[in-house]
Amino acid sequence: MDAAFLYTTVQPTRIQRRDKMPQHILITGATGRLGSALVRALGQDAIVHQLSLDPPGPNAPPASGPIIQGSVTDEASVAQAMERVDVVIHCASYPGAIEPYQELMNTNVMGTFTVLEAAGRSESVKRVLHISSLHWYGLYESQGTRRPPHYLPLDERHPSLAMGYYDTSKVLAERLVESFAGRFGKSAVALRPAWIITPELEPSFKALPPVNAPHLNDYVGMSDVVNAIQRCLTYEPAAGYEVFALHADDQRSTMPTKELVEKHFPQGTCDTDKLEQYGLFTSLVDCTKARECLGWKPKYRCAR
Repeated sequence: MDAAFLYTTVQPTRIQRRDKMPQHILITGATGRLGSALVRALGQDAIVHQLSLDPPGPNAPPASGPIIQGSVTDEASVAQAMERVDVVIHCASYPGAIEPYQELMNTNVMGTFTVLEAAGRSESVKRVLHISSLHWYGLYESQGTRRPPHYLPLDERHPSLAMGYYDTSKVLAERLVESFAGRFGKSAVALRPAWIITPELEPSFKALPPVNAPHLNDYVGMSDVVNAIQRCLTYEPAAGYEVFALHADDQRSTMPTKELVEKHFPQGTCDTDKLEQYGLFTSLVDCTKARECLGWKPKYRCAR
């Protein structure tokens, strides 16, 4: 695979110029867990356009803008949803390595292409926020293809080790987002959240013994992800494109982080100071870049 697919090419920057809050925001995958949370949070201050395969359910937040029922792979639906939009938040994604793989790749890769192409050609769209995943790193592959991380904690500079279709779809989609920024001269941000814990689960979510296999034991609170996205709405990357990892300050196992690394990740380089900066259970994902560039600070922690 070409090196451009493996590395984040844009170097970290500090807090950049902030634009005014957008008035019209398109959310793809608007009826999903994250999409619904964004509709609720952003609909108070902006007109939110929704694009989703499914119609809003009975408990959906009030709509502040048009609702388009359709697929991100359908050019007509995407074009209709894009009308008058300032910012696109692309949440729509095929959930996990589930067959048929053609549908997975079509949604996650070609769907992303369709959204980006429409956003690039739109006169009103100024930026795109793409919701990627920690699966970009390729550390949750099946046992036969899994490769250990080069170093810990992970950050945005770590290369992707993806081999499976789902993880590779995240790599390809991010590469398309970076290409969009360069091709159309519009700003773009890709966010790599950990496993998102919904508000319904937050009160009862607690640390558990780790599985007996290499695992990041990753998680992040929904409200923290929404907060990061809100900050990105007015963030202007210096080089046009930026990537941020999003993770809680700690990991969700009952095993201290240094012990977890010694047991399951003994091969790579380890920054022991960073693995203790938030206590014994400090996350295996370093979110310093989001803190410094966005002023983002995760608040939610699982119970112990």
